[in-house]
Formats: sequence, structure tokens, C-alpha cells
Amino acid sequence: MGKKGKDEAPDERKLRIAIVSSDRCKPKKCKQECKKFCPVVRTGKLCVEVTKDSKICWISEPLCIGCGICVKKCPFEAISIINLPKDLAKETTHRYGANTFKLHRLPTPRPGQVLGLVGTNGIGKSTALKILAGKQKPNLGRHDNPPDCQEIL
Repeated sequence: MGKKGKDEAPDERKLRIAIVSSDRCKPKKCKQECKKFCPVVRTGKLCVEVTKDSKICWISEPLCIGCGICVKKCPFEAISIINLPKDLAKETTHRYGANTFKLHRLPTPRPGQVLGLVGTNGIGKSTALKILAGKQKPNLGRHDNPPDCQEIL
């Protein structure tokens, strides 16, 4: 294969998750640097969309190249881009909405053993435990069209 991204098939490209913090993003109080400096937007594609009526910016994950310029330019530190291997796209357990947290796979409890979850904030520890406890129904990554119980099992 040639240069990164040039000759790769669409299935072999990396998956990117764009997370926009709804409490930090304030498009009316900034100069919309995320949109202004995005190289994909500069080529004419709508990778980052911010309208005057919108409360937060919207980032198109399929169009995002993962350069991280929007992350560095955002004055409110409201954007984070996470690069993941493509194979995790099929194993999404739960997602709260577009440009939000995404949980891949669940920990597997073993009979007679203690299961401990350790990690930084915002990686899905509480969400995974709520799903395992039956307090929250996983949507398999389809936040706009949640699956029925048969499809989850």
C-alpha cells in the first residue's frame, strides 16, 4: 500500500470518534476556530458545522481525518478526537448521541471472582456497570434508532 489513506480501502481506514463537550462548546462566544482551521473544511467538505442557531459544533466522523487541529484551536477545550482501529466499529455497545461518548465491548464477570474497573474519567466504567446490572439498556451504538430486546441478546 502507498501513503497513509491514499490507497487504503474504506474498510481499512481508522475509525475516529469526535467528542464535543456540550457544556464547554460555546460557538457564540468564539470565532469558530474549529471550523476555520479544519483542513477538510478548507477543501470544501462539511466536516465541521457550526450555525448561528446551534448550541454546539457538529463534527462529521466519516469526513474527519484526525489531524487534531480543531482540538488545539478550540479556545474552550471542548473537542477531543479519538482514533480507534476500524474493527471496533462493529462492537459498539452503547452511545449516548452523535459526537458523544462511545462504549466498545463490556467487561466479562467470572463466577466466584471480583470484577474491578480502573481507569481515567470518561471511559465508560459507570456505563458498563449500569448495563451489566440491568439498569441501562445498551443501544448498540444506534442512539437514534435503539434496538429491541431480541436484537440486543
